[in-house]
Amino acid sequence: MAVTLTHREVASGILGSISLACWIFLLVPQLIENYKNGSAKAISFAFILVWFIGDIANLIGALWAKLVPVVVAIAIYFCIADGVLICQCIYYNEKISREMERRISSHTAHEDDGIQVPQPTTPLLSRRMSENLGQSGRRRLDGNSLNRDPLAKMLAEDEPKSTWAKNILSLLGICTAGIAGWVIAWKTVVWQPTPTQPIKGPVEMAAGAQVAGYLSALCYLG
Repeated sequence: MAVTLTHREVASGILGSISLACWIFLLVPQLIENYKNGSAKAISFAFILVWFIGDIANLIGALWAKLVPVVVAIAIYFCIADGVLICQCIYYNEKISREMERRISSHTAHEDDGIQVPQPTTPLLSRRMSENLGQSGRRRLDGNSLNRDPLAKMLAEDEPKSTWAKNILSLLGICTAGIAGWVIAWKTVVWQPTPTQPIKGPVEMAAGAQVAGYLSALCYLG
């Protein structure tokens, strides 16, 4: 017997799918940026670790309380995304520390051999040469600024409009992706509506699921 698809089920599925799409588009670019930069300095390891504990508690509570599949899917995604961020932090921090140790040992070896190693405060050019270069560069900058002022003004005027347009298009794209994901999941029977049953009195949630939920909330707030 086919289960009737109610309006509440449709709204729940679509909004949950849009929520999952929002989190994907929010966290995945950070993972890609860390990979491109070869560094995770922009991320607090302690903060992500606390969030990861909250993700695990959230997933345990969702499974224990038998929440809707969309909530469980979002909890699983949180665990995967934050787990990858933690791995990136550990890997890149270890890599950077090894490079720093290698540079320090190389610097010490050069000093022992009597080779003069340039310091960070050592000027690359002499004062006179830097003044000449500065004057010629200043002339070029003045000439270029005169030529580029009208173009810069045009770009500055169009920037707010283009930013608003990009933000609106991004929101529409994320909502479209979420709706399309729910439709595909429904058509392929990956997502199925929950059979409605008459409610007999208040529904009690397992105490362990409640504890996991409160622990997750504390970790997210911390």
